[in-house]
Amino acid sequence: MVGGSLVNRLVESCEQMGFGGEIWPVNPDRDRLAGLRCFPDLRALPSPPDAAFLAVNRGRTIEAVATLADMGAGSAVCYASLFAEQGEDGAAHQRRLVEAAGEMPILGPNCYGLVNAVDRVALWPDLLGCEPVSEGVALISQSGNVGMNLSFQSRQLAVSHLVTVGNQAVVGIEDLMEEMLEDRRVRGIGLFLEAVRDPARFLVMARRALAARVPVVALMVGRSRRGAEIARSHTASISGMTQAYRALFDRGGVISVDTIPGLLETLGVLVGVGPLRGNRIVSMSCSGGEASHVADLSEGTSLEFTPFPPGQAARVERILEGRVKVGNPLDYHTFIWDDRARLEQLFGEVTSGPQDATMLVLDLPDREGDFSAFWKTAEAMVTARSRSERPALVVSGLPESLSASLARELAAAGVTPVRGIAEALAGLDAAVRWGEAVHCEPSVSPAVVPPPGGCTVHLDEAGAKARLGEWGVAVPRGRVAPSGGVEEAAEEIGYPVTIKVLGIDHKTESGGVRVGIRTPADLRLVLAEMSERYEGPFLVEETVGGVVAELLVSVRRQWPVGWLVTVGAGGILTELVDDFVHFLAPVGPREVRAGFGKLKVGRLLAGYRGAPAADLGACAAAIGALVDGVLGDGDVVEVEVNPLLATASGAVAADALLSVTG
Repeated sequence: MVGGSLVNRLVESCEQMGFGGEIWPVNPDRDRLAGLRCFPDLRALPSPPDAAFLAVNRGRTIEAVATLADMGAGSAVCYASLFAEQGEDGAAHQRRLVEAAGEMPILGPNCYGLVNAVDRVALWPDLLGCEPVSEGVALISQSGNVGMNLSFQSRQLAVSHLVTVGNQAVVGIEDLMEEMLEDRRVRGIGLFLEAVRDPARFLVMARRALAARVPVVALMVGRSRRGAEIARSHTASISGMTQAYRALFDRGGVISVDTIPGLLETLGVLVGVGPLRGNRIVSMSCSGGEASHVADLSEGTSLEFTPFPPGQAARVERILEGRVKVGNPLDYHTFIWDDRARLEQLFGEVTSGPQDATMLVLDLPDREGDFSAFWKTAEAMVTARSRSERPALVVSGLPESLSASLARELAAAGVTPVRGIAEALAGLDAAVRWGEAVHCEPSVSPAVVPPPGGCTVHLDEAGAKARLGEWGVAVPRGRVAPSGGVEEAAEEIGYPVTIKVLGIDHKTESGGVRVGIRTPADLRLVLAEMSERYEGPFLVEETVGGVVAELLVSVRRQWPVGWLVTVGAGGILTELVDDFVHFLAPVGPREVRAGFGKLKVGRLLAGYRGAPAADLGACAAAIGALVDGVLGDGDVVEVEVNPLLATASGAVAADALLSVTG
């Protein structure tokens, strides 16, 4: 441990974890640190260390890494900052650090270090909430402070490893995931991420975790600095790095969450219940208000609270003496509240049903007083779970109403404790998605996207549609004409026609488009009005009829993750309705059609209130042709079709924006 007063804290962390090996402080100005003999420099050590923690400044860190690598040391943690996170000067220092390390793995720089709670090792320079365990979940964080805060969690979640990665100059998240997946004591992996260094390798590790049924839960924070690079498209405001990462996670079976409590609780649920084969859930509580709250919070999830089968419903009703209307979520009232035998009978009957998981809503006060009835309820659920093969959860409405000691007791008995009803439902929903990912065929790897560089050239609509036509995407028949040639072009194409001004984006808002012009007289009136503001040229096209729904489809570079494909509500609904799904290219027709089912506009596509249904096969084929065209064309930066007109017999790109490298 190289440094000054911080070494005292490092030694305390090792002692707290019960580390039994040798600790060698290194400081040229001290005889002793933390009660241990100090060595004047690294060369004075008895042998090359297995691991070193470098709590010195940037320059001395580079020197120490070079010395350790030359000595044949095992590894080093680099605590110092002012490296790549501080601009080009810092990046230059980070390159020198990497060169100094050679083949020696280093963690950081700009990181807090690591804790291995199963082997009782802590290279950690601050307060630490971890304790020795025999197995648990690995938490990997790009933020040192968040990592420390995660160690303070008092949930049932046993933490086997806590690692902060900082700048990932040498050892990255993917390396750590690989190590964790080789350790059978690691039952799940939680990630707090700002970026993924190597998306392709990350996906390989995610799939390996999926095959091993080790859940991976990720909280991605931050926004892309390049998110507004192509601000001319609608897509720039609705999709970016966050959506690209979510699409990457979906492809690898990684569960995305939005909050730190969600990260911990979802990880706990997945470890506790495993991948669910279905989405049928039963909820029990002694309060109608809680039952209604569960039902309300389940909206927007894939969970189904299906009614009890008739025979089971009758048995539940007899146990409750006909005083309760049997439903799901079940309010079993309070008249059996202190009756342990009746509670066990009820919970045993309910948990024996065909559902995929059962949850009991129960808040238990953690204070002095006679709360034996609360404990009887929890114990009755434990007994019921011991006689059932299906997962069971005890869920508190308030996080403080489920103590750490009770959570540990429940988990040890095979009942998954969860703090928060919303968190429990989100965790169960994640378990359903994880189950689907576990049992589905592996998807293909994302296409490689080139790094940003060079200038961007925007094609006009006619040029964009010409490129789309080459890719096999249907576009309306049309011609570019000056104002004096618009009538001739319309006669050639055939009425009704649509007229557009070339050279401007978002034509609807600026009055640059008129749709469905039916006669030459109407065309002359429209042209006269538009010519007052625009000189032309104009694009004259056939008007597509029989439109069932309008879609937005885009494919754009989202370096370094891949080509982000966005599909959603198009036309005037694009900015009014948040209705999009995202994929990483390449994407197959089955995946696209499944995406349609997740959209609000999907109800229109399927035929809403007796209206004709769209040709979903043609829509998926058009999207596939667009994606394949982009991947096969080396200069595309982004293409957006809005709208893609879905009809009962086809799909036509009515408008398009296309940006290419200059």
